[in-house]
Amino acid sequence: MQKSPDHAYPTHWEADVVLRDGGTARIRPITPDDAERLVSFYEQVSDESKYYRFFAPYPRLSDRDVHRFTHHDYVDRVGLAATVGGEFIATVRYDRINDQGLPAKDPEDDQAEVAFLVQDAHQGRGVASALLEHIAAVARERGIRRFAAEVLPANSKMIKVFTDAGYTQQRTFEDGVVRLEFDLEPTEQSMAVMRGREQRAEARSVQRLLAPGSVAVIGTGRTPAASAARSCATSSTPATRAGCTPSTTPSPTTCTDSTPKGCRPSAPCGRSPTRSTSRSSRSPRTASPPRSATAGNTASRACSSCPPDTPRRAPRAGSGSAPCSARPARTACGSSGPTPSA
Repeated sequence: MQKSPDHAYPTHWEADVVLRDGGTARIRPITPDDAERLVSFYEQVSDESKYYRFFAPYPRLSDRDVHRFTHHDYVDRVGLAATVGGEFIATVRYDRINDQGLPAKDPEDDQAEVAFLVQDAHQGRGVASALLEHIAAVARERGIRRFAAEVLPANSKMIKVFTDAGYTQQRTFEDGVVRLEFDLEPTEQSMAVMRGREQRAEARSVQRLLAPGSVAVIGTGRTPAASAARSCATSSTPATRAGCTPSTTPSPTTCTDSTPKGCRPSAPCGRSPTRSTSRSSRSPRTASPPRSATAGNTASRACSSCPPDTPRRAPRAGSGSAPCSARPARTACGSSGPTPSA
């Protein structure tokens, strides 16, 4: 059956809100398609919270309850839900009533009864306060000027939500129940409360952005650069992390004894990380003839291009006057150099 325009789904009631702890939630009207979400939500509410809502043990919702809480005309009966990740974390609803507290039949009746239910895991985050602001705005749009709520005295959290809202209210106690009535006309206090809540929530959300609890390193792999990045990211020493530059491969000419260990490439200083150092993988070499003094001078000149702090060893017996510790075909720092001639 097609709804009249007045009963169409009110898209403009949807809103994203920032909660007290800086998290976000989406507030929207409840629809018949939310039956399964409502049942799942209710199953995660504690028995105590259910008792505060219905004033009696109420372990599960009947099919009639589910139908009633998901079918609304968006005028005399409205239900809103706060969702995170598409799932309900809290609900609020109002039903228009007459002066006797019965369902209203006269469109001139401007009072409604309001009730909340918040999952225990999300209590204390300001969800109920945000829902109260939105359901009050919806009610004013539909001609409702006054809310009434019945709360058990032990439900101090819910009483505080109504008290802190800043509306002009009256409180009575009868038959073991606290009855609160308050006008929905915004007051200076209610507007100040709303602005203060929004400012604190926004400040907390920025704080969470600027001071994250953890940082994910994207792009780590098996390459030397990625290994260095991973070593720097997982280092527990601030000084080590400060000396690392994970985004670049350390240059052979900048490796010193003071370089943080996590930043060193997998190969020795000056040696190409991709070159294999296994003896079995090297190609056979032919014996080089004895080097002359000229060969020693050539090797000496090649070694002079090494960094000043490159370690050098004494020449081996019979190797000529070459001051480097390299093999005949390599310089002291391990890179390929000119092959001395006989």
